[in-house]
Amino acid sequence: MPSLYLINPAESVPGYFGLEVLGAWAGVQAVGMADLVMPTVAAFAPADWDVRLCEERLGPVDFDTPAEFVGLTGKITQRERICELATEFRRRGRKVIVGGSYASLSPEEVRPYADVLVIGEIEEIAAALFSDLSSGRYKPEYRGTKPDIGAGPLPRWDLYPSGHAMTAQVQTSRGCPFECEFCDVIQYLGRKQRWKEPERVIAELDLLHRHGYRSVFFADDNLTVMRRRTRALLEALASWNDRPEGERMAFSTQVSIDVARDADILDLLRESGFAMTFIGLETPNEESLSHAGKRQNVKADMIGRIKTIAEHGILAFGGIVVGFDQDGPDIFERQAAFIQAMPMPLVSPGLLVAPDATPLHARLAAAGRLIEGRQSAASVVGTNIRPLLMSEETMRNGMIWLLNRVFSADLVAERVAAFVDICGDHKPSERKPFFSGITAAMARRLATKGRGEYGLIRVLDKAAHTRPDLWSLLTTVFLYYCQARFMLEREGIWDDAIGRRDAPVL
Repeated sequence: MPSLYLINPAESVPGYFGLEVLGAWAGVQAVGMADLVMPTVAAFAPADWDVRLCEERLGPVDFDTPAEFVGLTGKITQRERICELATEFRRRGRKVIVGGSYASLSPEEVRPYADVLVIGEIEEIAAALFSDLSSGRYKPEYRGTKPDIGAGPLPRWDLYPSGHAMTAQVQTSRGCPFECEFCDVIQYLGRKQRWKEPERVIAELDLLHRHGYRSVFFADDNLTVMRRRTRALLEALASWNDRPEGERMAFSTQVSIDVARDADILDLLRESGFAMTFIGLETPNEESLSHAGKRQNVKADMIGRIKTIAEHGILAFGGIVVGFDQDGPDIFERQAAFIQAMPMPLVSPGLLVAPDATPLHARLAAAGRLIEGRQSAASVVGTNIRPLLMSEETMRNGMIWLLNRVFSADLVAERVAAFVDICGDHKPSERKPFFSGITAAMARRLATKGRGEYGLIRVLDKAAHTRPDLWSLLTTVFLYYCQARFMLEREGIWDDAIGRRDAPVL
């Protein structure tokens, strides 16, 4: 029987959306989001194949696996581990297949480590790939197309380790019509958005519901960009998710700030079960937005729009970027004030990076402003760009100050209170008992750190009692805050003095 051992490698630096750091401290195996790639690829394997999945964030890799083929997938934050695992398995005589976003965007970096390199999307090349692997006459490279993403089989969630992920994933579309200079999505998935019909999305949700999941992240780069399609999907989701408390799904996704212009879309998001959405705000610097091609944010009242989204019962998780060519040393204080002006407890600040295959990478390479050999994913304050209007030292120190500032317990508590004060009706979803152990452990750990952290816990506790419909969402906010806080501690860049309410500005 042909056999395949699929691995989702550990990340070099856990991000804001994971729970691995928290799980390690609480003594619990836990990840923020279940990996979607492995169950998707496993579903294309013929029935006579033996397929096993390994989520390295949850357990060790089996280097003694008898599988003939080892499959590795991942993004740039997993690059280092992908290469390490590939080298070791090839040393042991296994044939290594490497695919995923990093392999697709940086194939020349991965090629030396792979017996088989899979570039692009798998749907239309899967049959040929598995047939060639079965016969032993496989090619060194396979290139995917831009397929109908709704035509493939349902993901094999039965093979994924259950009970350890806070959120599962469904992808309803691929591609994005925008042209942000720093984003590699359109280089990989294209500008023309392709999507699944609502019936197919419902089938995937039915499967996840049967497996016990009650939280799903819609892994679309922009769920609401095609309004007609969005309305049809959300209406179907609202009908499907009309369930008693405890059986409802809590949804989250990614959208752009222009969603706030359509009150009916926001109402449908809330009614269908969307509790949280990630939005790339990037910066209050209009000049930076314009030059980066982030046209959907230009001349938009982003503070007002975040308030509108909150009024509709949805929490915005803001993406923040520092280090555009138009950013001077004052950008850090501007960003801190911008963030604090919004009812937005959660943010994910980072330095601008230039991923391979992006227009930004090409422009900066031509200008000699890329730092060769530096892996920007190696640190939360890392980048491969030489800044234009400040020194590298100023940018790094300013970013450390900003991270400490926006994750100050006092300031997070203020943003939580602001969100709860204006948050509209919110349909409750199931409480997550599995994660109560992590939540309690993190609360005890934080409560010993000082008055600010204890104050945040009190604000969250009071809000949960005042608005029981927000209990599950506030628990999620707390866990993501703790992940960010302890991630900074692990990198050695947390400074309690910066985060105090009365601390001086930069």
